[in-house]
Amino acid sequence: MLKFQNNNTTVIATFKDFILIGYVIIDNLYHQFAPPQVINRRYVLDAKLSDSEIITISICGGLAGIDSENVWFSFVR
Repeated sequence: MLKFQNNNTTVIATFKDFILIGYVIIDNLYHQFAPPQVINRRYVLDAKLSDSEIITISICGGLAGIDSENVWFSFVR
């Protein structure tokens, strides 16, 4: 049986902290597992948001329970 360690616990005080911690985890996983063809695709430097930011926004919106993409985008903006 797995035993949880107290020294690995992170307290998330606000929703903003939740998004920030989620972004750090997603960004690390993205750079670890995304294929080079995706990371180094054409015009990637012209994008306004990184792939990790878009993935984080999408996942956090789903976890927040907001069904409308327009409502979630206006909240995030």
